[in-house]
Amino acid sequence: MDEAVARVRHSGVRVQALRQLQDYEGLSGPLHQYKVNIAKGLLNLCRAVGAPLLLVTASTVAEAGEDAEHVARDLAKLATLAVPKGIDIAYQAQPGSRVAADVVSAEACVNAADRANLGMAIDTGHLFTGDGGLDALDRCYADRLFLVGLSDTIAMRAGDAASPAAGERTQDYVRVFPGDGSSAEALLELIRRLRVIGFHGGFCLNAANADHAQLPAAFVAEQARDSLHWLLARLRHIDLPRRRTPRPSLPKD
Repeated sequence: MDEAVARVRHSGVRVQALRQLQDYEGLSGPLHQYKVNIAKGLLNLCRAVGAPLLLVTASTVAEAGEDAEHVARDLAKLATLAVPKGIDIAYQAQPGSRVAADVVSAEACVNAADRANLGMAIDTGHLFTGDGGLDALDRCYADRLFLVGLSDTIAMRAGDAASPAAGERTQDYVRVFPGDGSSAEALLELIRRLRVIGFHGGFCLNAANADHAQLPAAFVAEQARDSLHWLLARLRHIDLPRRRTPRPSLPKD
């Protein structure tokens, strides 16, 4: 691990976020303490590689309780652990989670925890396939949004899920890079709306799939580069408002 961290630090690559802490909140007893220890280890890894953000996905395990105060307390605890290390926490909804299955539920958890370094992440793969689409985004506040994972999607026929190569697939769509699927125009509209509401967070490409895992890294990186070029070319034709400049603080009496 030390060698891997050293390679990252000396590569010149800036790590935007570390993915990801799973099934953390809503647990009790030894399982809760185990996840707290895992969280501490990931926060240390964030610090080691220079990542300012840790992504946390909503619990999907059966042991996770739905009590809102319990969930808020766990998220607040994680955010507090991250403060001395200068790390922000981005909480993301997860389909099938009893805690936060959609963007609106995730925002409610974040608001209840009420920590300055705790915000949200959204995943466009989920957003466009069952999480309310762009209308759900309009119900969120930009200051609570830290990270947006961009992926396009291609719908899979029901029969495809039974094929041997897709035996473990639980989704009815496959993630692809922006511009390669059926949500291309929605992605562009999403970015436009984010700028309108004053989003100042980060973007990342989140198009991992089983096919990419089997391909040479250089080939997948080339696909990602082409996708970024496509995004930049299309966004030049969208009239995006300038970022708002912060208002000067008022003098104290």
